[in-house]
Amino acid sequence: MSSIADQATLRDLKPSSKKLFKRLTIYALALIIVATLFMALEWLKSEATAPDKTQSINKIDIAVLPPPPPPPPAQKQTKSTSLSDTVNVMGLGGAVQVQYGSEPAMAMPSVKSLDPPKFDVTSLHLLDSFHSSVPLLEVEHLDRIPKVVSQKYQRPPLSVRKIANNRIETKVELIIDQTGKPYIKKIIDPIYPEMIPTIKAWVKDAHFEIPKKEGKPVQAVYFYNLNFNYG
Repeated sequence: MSSIADQATLRDLKPSSKKLFKRLTIYALALIIVATLFMALEWLKSEATAPDKTQSINKIDIAVLPPPPPPPPAQKQTKSTSLSDTVNVMGLGGAVQVQYGSEPAMAMPSVKSLDPPKFDVTSLHLLDSFHSSVPLLEVEHLDRIPKVVSQKYQRPPLSVRKIANNRIETKVELIIDQTGKPYIKKIIDPIYPEMIPTIKAWVKDAHFEIPKKEGKPVQAVYFYNLNFNYG
């Protein structure tokens, strides 16, 4: 009887164990599915909230500050020294002693050592021809403006003829003595530097009417337009 009861009990246990295994399997599958869904949701959530690799930088305005004011210039203190040197001056008989300092002092040579100046009278023709006893007037104050009575044609140099236009209008300040002889006081405008020797040559050979004031010979200052024509 006991054996028969044991067999009956075993028969009852077999279907219950199968049901239990099924249930455990279903629970395990459900647990796996839930875990998979949970992991998928977490992954999607992390992807959605992940920061973008490309970062935008907002524009920043930087104000340029003005440069600082320059420092005040350093004041140099001039320290006077007692240095001395000798300067040779052409035309003086001795040497000029110069003291370098805040107030330089110059020691001039003795007057006895100075040589009288020498002028080239042959080139100026002024010192030996004019005398203080003869009045020197401007031509506007004369009885009439002196005219040229004789002259020698002077051809301009070739270098000037190549660039000029057949006429060179120069201007000189002349002194005409009481005999009508002109002398150059000043070449005001030679137009070209090469014309200076030509102007001097013309004045040397020219002769004017005798300048007169109230019928008496005088010396006159004449601003003369000296024109050189050539073809």
